[in-house]
Amino acid sequence: MFLRQLEYLVALSQEQHFSRAAQRCNVSQPSLSNAIKQLEGELGTPIVLRHQRFQGFTSEGVRIVEWSKRMLADRNAMLQELSVLKKNLSGHLRLGAMPTSSPILPFITRQFLQLHPGVQIQVSFLGLEEMRVKLTNFDLDVGITYIDQMQPPPLISMPLYKEHLSLLVPHGSRFAAAGSMSWAEAADIPLCLLPPNMHERQIIDSAFASVGKAPIPQIESDSIVNLAFHTMHGGVVTIIPSHFFHVIGAFPGTHIVRLVEPEVVREVGLIWVGGDPILPMAKAMLNLLKSFAASGELARRLGEKAAGLAPA
Repeated sequence: MFLRQLEYLVALSQEQHFSRAAQRCNVSQPSLSNAIKQLEGELGTPIVLRHQRFQGFTSEGVRIVEWSKRMLADRNAMLQELSVLKKNLSGHLRLGAMPTSSPILPFITRQFLQLHPGVQIQVSFLGLEEMRVKLTNFDLDVGITYIDQMQPPPLISMPLYKEHLSLLVPHGSRFAAAGSMSWAEAADIPLCLLPPNMHERQIIDSAFASVGKAPIPQIESDSIVNLAFHTMHGGVVTIIPSHFFHVIGAFPGTHIVRLVEPEVVREVGLIWVGGDPILPMAKAMLNLLKSFAASGELARRLGEKAAGLAPA
């Protein structure tokens, strides 16, 4: 058994197509197919369902793909740990994040790269369930998302900051002068929101439901930046976390109004796969964020701006 065979198998599971998997691995399709057939012979079990084209995996094949991902993750972790021992962490940090954490990420990634300049960071914006799946499949090293609920094993979480929901309104609107607004009042304003299948939208819908409201947004988009652009130019308002104040210059002509009655606060944190040893990239990020928690640096970064948003 060679690691190359496992890499081909994992690529096939991700691409669901022999030709695309071969292109991804920079080999010919016959080479990839033959390598997987050799692996089936070595293990004594069929892995891939074949006819004229790829049709999925056998039940044994599904388990072999899972083990292959784990073995490749362990290989990568070993190489990363060796680079740590040489005091030169290198490789890729695969970071999953929820869209509303966008303004916070640059501060975290900048500090990480100052400590580990040999690392490249890949950021993927994902929903909570998809993030959990990718973490447990070793497709991500760490994630930043809501941690109000206990994470399912083998995931572990650590709190980072609290997210307060606010209203983003055009400067010239009659709402811009308000220091705060109730959810019941906000329900009567033309809204643009994230789609109902997104976890962040479900939090918003629950807040409206708690005051007996169920507004229908005029516009829906899975991009919170696009919603902010619609607020700038489209005569609608949207709901964002208060920490977007940090990037309010990116949305000129807008103003943040704090939403109250109820005040919706969610805890955001880091999640990763537990174990011993912990994946080196996850450990490096965890150490950085623990230092932020000890110094209060992240809280200060958020609090400096957010303090000005409190109702007068």
